[in-house]
Amino acid sequence: MLPLYDGNNAPDSFRPEFNSGLWYDKFCNQWLPKKKEWSLGTDGKKNWINQLNEKKVGSLACLEEMIVRLGCLMNALKGEVRCLTTDWRFVTGLGREHPVENGFAWHHGLGVPYLPGSSIKGILRTWAEERTDLNQHEVWRIFGPIDNKANEKSIGSILFFDALPAEPVKVQSDVMTPHYAPYYLPQGDPQPPGDWFDPLPILFLTVAPGQPFFFALAPRRPDCRENMQDCMLVLQWLEEALAGIGAGAKTAAGYGRFTRRRDLEKKWSACWLKAEAGVKRNEVHCGSAREGVSSKSAPPVPESISIFQAAMEQDGYSSNPEQFMHALTTRWLTKMQSEQMDINGRREIAQLLADWYQRFKPDMWKKPNKKNITKIEEIKKTMAL
Repeated sequence: MLPLYDGNNAPDSFRPEFNSGLWYDKFCNQWLPKKKEWSLGTDGKKNWINQLNEKKVGSLACLEEMIVRLGCLMNALKGEVRCLTTDWRFVTGLGREHPVENGFAWHHGLGVPYLPGSSIKGILRTWAEERTDLNQHEVWRIFGPIDNKANEKSIGSILFFDALPAEPVKVQSDVMTPHYAPYYLPQGDPQPPGDWFDPLPILFLTVAPGQPFFFALAPRRPDCRENMQDCMLVLQWLEEALAGIGAGAKTAAGYGRFTRRRDLEKKWSACWLKAEAGVKRNEVHCGSAREGVSSKSAPPVPESISIFQAAMEQDGYSSNPEQFMHALTTRWLTKMQSEQMDINGRREIAQLLADWYQRFKPDMWKKPNKKNITKIEEIKKTMAL
């Protein structure tokens, strides 16, 4: 009898179709009786971890669907998404309890490694406090003050979302070798950290280098100019902090560093626009993906118009000028100026906006008033790039 759930019928070894997190955390079967206790021993821990070593975990279809939803949600909230890949190994959730001693953070639904939004917020708060010249009140405005009362005054101006992988994640086993185990784990008389102690290898699981993750931030109040400015500022810190101090455990040893991937951001931006425009699931291709997701309720998109115009049509481009004017101001100007968009995409958006002005607001296009002059100048400037 093993110390497992009664009647679990768990298989003896890992299979690719598993929810890897559920299997890894709940169904360890390497236990051996040791006197009156159960023990994994060094070999049991090694065998359990190595079943995942050099394997990719997660469902491509499920991950794509989640990333498409995340991108569409950010568009709705006027947030931003950044894609960053692991420079070297990345460890998340090392302090969680687990039979092999070192835990791992698995997304409950997707069964892949991830970085919780609360951890991202903590990293960026530390960066803001230690690496910027913001005063305490400005940090509190963005991240919320540290107090015991959860109310309107204790929340910050930014929403932080979990960082999720864009594709199945390759995981690798790693080893740390403390040389002073009796000093760190004293039993009986205290021991000094002497070099005569035997090293004690400890295996743990990591994310391999070169794995792309999507990080998402959004202003708490999309219509608040200050919240929008805070969001753009924190996005800049995100890239700096993940490259400089890293995320997860063992960052002092070089783990957890990330580098931005603008090419993947551009590919996925087009994918999100297709999904919003109602392109059928099997026609949406995101990055290296084979299939995507679309809104079931959106109308079909005519083949004769571009992705950008199809998405604009959902905002009233041809049917509701007043509705589209609001979308132009709050959404499309931002997309036109976004660094995530390639130059050709930005020009196409600018041309579509110019065509709309000349069709529905010709007088305003020729002689813009104080309210619209900045918008029109930005459109003309982008068209000339």
